Amino acid sequence: MKNFCKKFCVLYFLGLVLFLAGCGDEPDKEFILYPDSGLAFGLFPNDYAKNDSSAANLAHGITLIVHPNATYQLSFDVDPNFEAPKLQLFRIFMSDNGEDLHAQPVRTLDPVVKNGRYIYSFVCEERENALWATSLIQNNTYYEGRVSNIRFTGEGAYSDHFSINLILVGNIEDELEEFTAKELATNLLAEYRKLYTSVTIDTLYINRAAEHPTLGKTYPANEPWIAGRSSDDIMVSELGGWPGLENALDITLVHFIDQEGILGYSNLFSANLGKGLGSTVVLGTHIKTPAGEEALDMQGIIETALHETGHFFGLRHTTATRADIETIFDDYDFGDYSNLEDGLEDTPSCNSLVATSLTKVQRTDFRINRLMPRIRIFANSSFKIEDCPDAGNYMFPLTVENKTLSFSKQQLAIIRQNLMIFPH
Repeated sequence: MKNFCKKFCVLYFLGLVLFLAGCGDEPDKEFILYPDSGLAFGLFPNDYAKNDSSAANLAHGITLIVHPNATYQLSFDVDPNFEAPKLQLFRIFMSDNGEDLHAQPVRTLDPVVKNGRYIYSFVCEERENALWATSLIQNNTYYEGRVSNIRFTGEGAYSDHFSINLILVGNIEDELEEFTAKELATNLLAEYRKLYTSVTIDTLYINRAAEHPTLGKTYPANEPWIAGRSSDDIMVSELGGWPGLENALDITLVHFIDQEGILGYSNLFSANLGKGLGSTVVLGTHIKTPAGEEALDMQGIIETALHETGHFFGLRHTTATRADIETIFDDYDFGDYSNLEDGLEDTPSCNSLVATSLTKVQRTDFRINRLMPRIRIFANSSFKIEDCPDAGNYMFPLTVENKTLSFSKQQLAIIRQNLMIFPH
C-alpha cells in the first residue's frame, strides 16, 4: 500500500472534478465529498482506547473495519458551535491491476442526537470483510466542528462458539522435549475453556503443515520452521482457512519467531476467522535469545496463545509498549499517544513501564492491523515488572514469573462481542 496518501489525494480531486462537471446536468445529485486525508488512521469495533487521532481526522477521512450483516454505531460529542454534519461512507477497494485504490460511495447518514452525542447507525451489507472510509460534510464542505470522545461499536449475529485449529509447522513434534504435541493440545484447550468464559470453544484440532492438501510440500516436516526467516510471511498466513476447518481459529506453532525476545504474534483485531491476511496467530516452541535460542515450557506456550488470541479479538495491551505507539509508515509517524491505555475501566495500566526502554522491540510496520507481540525481557533492570498493577492480566505485554493471570470482565465482553461480528 505504498504511496497510499498520494493516491487518495488524486482520487479526491478526480471525484471532485467529476462532480462539478455534472452539476449543470443533474442539479439534484447528492454532493459527494471524498476523503482527502490519506487515511492514516482507522477504527475497529468495540475499541475503548481514546483514538484522538481518528477523531481529529474523521471529517477528512479515516478507515472503518466492517463485517457482513453487523450493525454499527459511530458516535462523538456534539459541538454546539456547529450544525450537525452528515456522515458519508465509502467502500475502499483495489483495482484489477493491484496498484490503484478506489473509493466508492456507500451511503450518507444523518445523526440521531442523544445525551449530547451524534450517533450514526448503519448495517454493513458487504458479502465479506471490508474496509470503509469516512467524510463528514456540512454545507457542501468538510465539517469544521470539534470531534471528541469518538466511539465505534459493533454487534453481530454470528455464533459465540468457535473451534481452534493447532497447526504444527516443520519438525515441531521432534523438538518438543518434556511434553508431546497431543499433551500441549489437551492442556491448551482446557486453559482456553477455563479463561475464555464469555465464549464457548467447541473443540481443538491438530493438523500438520506438511500434510496440507495443496501446500504440504512447502513445509517439510524434517526441519525447523522459523517465522520471518523460512519465508517472508512472518504470520504464515497462507495456512489460515485450513480445508474443512475454514471457520476455526488457526494457531500456527513454529520453531521460533526470528526476532529476539518475541514469544508470539497476532494482528490487533485480526477480524478474520477464515483465510488470508489476519487469519492466523503465530506461536514459537522456542524463543530467540542473545545467546541463540531457548525452549519454552508448556505453560509459557499456552499463556502466549491466550494473550495473542486476545489481540486477535481486539484486546490491546493493558500497558502500551513503545513498539505499540511508534508505528512508522512511509517515513511518517502515525503513533497515537492518546492510546497509551486500552480505555477499559477494569484494567489498570503501568505508566512507569512506558517510560523505560524495556519494551522497545523491532516490529513489522502495519497501518490498520498492527502486529502485537508478547515479549520476554533478557536485560537486567532495576525496574520491577511484577509491581505493575496490570502484571496479572493476560494482556500485559511482558512475561512475569509466578503470577496467576486472568482477563477482566470488560475484556471478556469484548472478546464475545467481536467474535459474534466475525463471520463463522
